Amino acid sequence: MMKMTYKQARYAARMTKKQVAEYLELSSRTVARYERTNCAPKVIIECLLLLAGKMPRIGRRHCFEDWSFGNGYLWSPSGEKFTSGEILALHINQQLVDELYRENLLLRKQLKRCHKKRSG
Repeated sequence: MMKMTYKQARYAARMTKKQVAEYLELSSRTVARYERTNCAPKVIIECLLLLAGKMPRIGRRHCFEDWSFGNGYLWSPSGEKFTSGEILALHINQQLVDELYRENLLLRKQLKRCHKKRSG
């Protein structure tokens, strides 16, 4: 993703200058300066992108670059959609997988002991 300018972020958020000032609690002079220079602090641009439903480039890894959200879904770059419930369930699912894996290991150990006793 290319570096986003202030105006691009404001247009993406579909906000007027007045709405930006009110929503982000900025003075109209500050917003006018952003408009004149087409430059704003990174955090302002990131807020506008979030309001537009786009994930900003957060951190050095850019893990969520090209992801977006809207209509109640988190959208992957490939077009897959996820609900908040599905995302919350991932942690529970992983716990269940870990528990089944541990139980499987215990059963295998028990089976090995049984085979050794029978053959020995």
